[in-house]
Amino acid sequence: MDVLCGKARRGEAIDQARQDILNRTTLTFLPRRQVHFLDDYANLPGSESMPIWDRFKLIPDNYRRKFLKRVETVVRHSRQAEIDQVSEFNWEADAWRDIFGRLRDDDRLRMDKREYNYKATVLDPQHMKNGQDAYMGKRIPDITFGLSSYFCADPEDEGVDGRERRIRRSLQKTSLISSIWAFDEPSLIADGKWGGHTILFPFAVYEAKKDRNSETEVKVQLKLAFNTYLQMLDKLVRQPGMTDKYQSPRVPVFPMFGLTSSGSTWRMYVAYLPHCFKGDTDAEVDPLCDEDSHMKLIWWGDVSRREDAGELLDMVDQIHEYAVTTHRPFVANHLDAWEAFIQVNRYLRHYELPHLSPPPASLQELDWHSIKSNGSEVRKLLRHKRKRGALLTDDDERRSRLEARLKEWIFGEFSQNWLK
Repeated sequence: MDVLCGKARRGEAIDQARQDILNRTTLTFLPRRQVHFLDDYANLPGSESMPIWDRFKLIPDNYRRKFLKRVETVVRHSRQAEIDQVSEFNWEADAWRDIFGRLRDDDRLRMDKREYNYKATVLDPQHMKNGQDAYMGKRIPDITFGLSSYFCADPEDEGVDGRERRIRRSLQKTSLISSIWAFDEPSLIADGKWGGHTILFPFAVYEAKKDRNSETEVKVQLKLAFNTYLQMLDKLVRQPGMTDKYQSPRVPVFPMFGLTSSGSTWRMYVAYLPHCFKGDTDAEVDPLCDEDSHMKLIWWGDVSRREDAGELLDMVDQIHEYAVTTHRPFVANHLDAWEAFIQVNRYLRHYELPHLSPPPASLQELDWHSIKSNGSEVRKLLRHKRKRGALLTDDDERRSRLEARLKEWIFGEFSQNWLK
């Protein structure tokens, strides 16, 4: 399926892939491929001898006029980049401006080339250092998309409606810092960068590569980012202090979206936790489906073509709307439970009722903070022992296993297509 096929076959395959995921999972939102804008292209006002940009100006509907201009900009930049054989940086810069510009301009959201951290545990006890068997690793996706945080006295808090004000208060940095540092076991990681509170609870990731030879690498990078961000959300929606229970009676469902580009070729993926699927017969053999997350391709296209460029922009707009109208209040509502939990336990500790409250954790006792602070010696030790292909940590094993499964899968698909 992960190919650029003929127009009709491609559209049918994308629509079928989306429907299959909705049928097999409990997801309630997936962006839908739409081509209504093609009618606007076919019925542009003005004479055919006029430049297309002048004909756009004659479209009376403001949204439709601006959307066609966005489509034409993406197509023009992509075609020029292919002619000039530009660098990966140029493609990324166009993506920031042309594809993700509306997300970037929305103050409720944040996007950046920002690291996320993960725990890497050594496999050989001989590689432990001062009793420490883990260190903090980091990876940096090309773009991470998440929610904005707010200061307690944020001037933008004035003049907004009550619902928006409540959301902003839930996303205040003072409350987030309390949630991050308050306790050991139930402590939250609100930002992929441990201890941070800038890009909160991401909903999408973007990875760019200059050529198609890095297909396996970009999928691995996306999958590992999905695993981390989905676990952050999974911890958020659980009962504070009771990791085996969720805040709501129904198990929450939250998709994570990923986009990749290689030149003008773009792909869009969705990822979700395994408990979301109801009967995915392909999951057992699909290398992108495991106990950490399921990752599925939902769209692909070449943005040097108007149809594909318009589809991509429209689907990114749908994800934008989902992030603001669904993901953001979803996160804020679940953060409220954490804040209430912390306030209650502070009260109990203040009045010396420790039997009713979990013991407080010092800064050094927090698991992730201890790894971040004390794991540098472990990392230095492994750096001298690391060789190409060496598996020194559980993260090395996980990544190697994923790469091997992907290569085997790709080779198997290639062999089947060749035999046909």
